[in-house]
Amino acid sequence: MNHRLTLLGLLSLVEGSRGAAFWRRPTSFGVAPSAIRGGAKTKAKPEARTDYNVTADDLALLEEEIAYCDGEIIDAHLHTSPWFSNGEELAAGLAENNVSIGMLYDPYPKVVLPYDVNTKVYSIASSSEGRVFCLASLNTTHDDWEEHRGAELERLRSFLKKDDCVRGVKLAPPHCALPLTSPIVGDIVKALHDHDGTNKAIAIHIGTTPFCGPLGKQFGLDCRCGDEYVNPRHLERHIANHPDITFALLHCGHEFLPEGDDCHHGFKYTDECIAMAQQYPNVYISCSAVFALHPDGTLKYPGGFELMQKMKEAGVAHKCFWGSDQAFHKASIRPALIMSIKAMIAAGFTREERKWTLSGCTRKVFGF
Repeated sequence: MNHRLTLLGLLSLVEGSRGAAFWRRPTSFGVAPSAIRGGAKTKAKPEARTDYNVTADDLALLEEEIAYCDGEIIDAHLHTSPWFSNGEELAAGLAENNVSIGMLYDPYPKVVLPYDVNTKVYSIASSSEGRVFCLASLNTTHDDWEEHRGAELERLRSFLKKDDCVRGVKLAPPHCALPLTSPIVGDIVKALHDHDGTNKAIAIHIGTTPFCGPLGKQFGLDCRCGDEYVNPRHLERHIANHPDITFALLHCGHEFLPEGDDCHHGFKYTDECIAMAQQYPNVYISCSAVFALHPDGTLKYPGGFELMQKMKEAGVAHKCFWGSDQAFHKASIRPALIMSIKAMIAAGFTREERKWTLSGCTRKVFGF
């Protein structure tokens, strides 16, 4: 097993593989036509769609939404990918998908990478002429945290000082086997509290990940999706004690493993994220990755439309921001955006609430 695989290579694999999502959902942009060939008695299999089934009506809806947003759509959840190596290339690819500003971040995974994550992310964002912002991270996967604690916290602090485009901290507890109950989380929150700057936001992956399933085992990855890694209530004391820090609960506790998996939690952490967004002024939630699509236009993961309905009914539409989490395949960003807009409309989000979700909320959370 080659553990020098890059994280972005693995992520590209899971996003690109039709079989990696483990299920299908019959929600799509349209209905793929059946193909009949070879005479009346011979039925061929329908050809697989590769255009995400985006229709002319979908594009018209998007155009109308962009106009109401004054031309600004912010994708607040992007990861590094082979199709771009600098900010100019990333910004151009986002523009092709009707996104004007992006937020880029990667965690430090428990595999050996041929580059430093923060350096790579910052080099891309800082070369975008203000069209890409980023978050900093640190390596929490050391077996002996106390031995590496000082160096890792200094790594984080040094990039937080680059606040021209670094707008906070990114953590991915399930991917890095970091319990939310760990004192490491407290060390990070304190470092952010002590930081003298306006970029005092921490974005934390809250929810499961496909890498906790067969895919992660295939590559020997140590990803964990038990309660201590995905339950946002473990963060509550930090949230209550640090009103100066904005906590962004990425994915809003969504389920990315199939029902029946040992780590499928029945969407109960989605409910907890929404409740915490109601309770705490410094807690925000995102719907990133929730509207990832197969190339035929069907949703990869169930529950997205229901999630937006819950947000609306709970009165936290103003606490939600959008992110595609689809940078692994450039062409999938716009279809995810369109599906997200459709879900907000179906949930009863007003035009102002949709505009806020697609741009204003991200600006508020990350302070740019």
